Amino acid sequence: MSIKIIKIEGKKGLLLAEETLKIVIAVIAIGFLVYFLISLYFSAKATKELEQAEASLNFILGEAAAGRTTVDIYNPRNWWIMQWNRTEELFAERKPGYQIPESCSGLQPENCLCLCPDFRFGCYDGICADSNGFLVETPIKIENPPITLNINQESKIITKATNGT
Repeated sequence: MSIKIIKIEGKKGLLLAEETLKIVIAVIAIGFLVYFLISLYFSAKATKELEQAEASLNFILGEAAAGRTTVDIYNPRNWWIMQWNRTEELFAERKPGYQIPESCSGLQPENCLCLCPDFRFGCYDGICADSNGFLVETPIKIENPPITLNINQESKIITKATNGT
């Protein structure tokens, strides 16, 4: 068996290399564009959810201050309503470095009411406000909205309503 070496004359091989380089550069540029668009989408979604959380938190506190005993919450879906207490350890599963939420750190009261995307590792991406003495018994997930919250005006405890109440 003999091996034949074929010599390519002209620019045919060079043209193939140029076209391949153009395709590689185009694929890289399209990849960056897709990454940018996805980043832009998730940034806008996060901003919208934060605005919804702030509106929901203000609504809960406004209804509680007005003496209402129930309130319906619709947004943001899959976020958590929780309290933050500066003096007590609320969660036994705290991780090292688990700190007070940034939006609650400037407030003077001992208790803050917060809406957080995930309460297990802190509430850094959430929103908090002065709870005006109202407390959340256990973290409440906003799933399958609307959810109804019961507000006990005497004990100032907010709980998730069950189907019967």
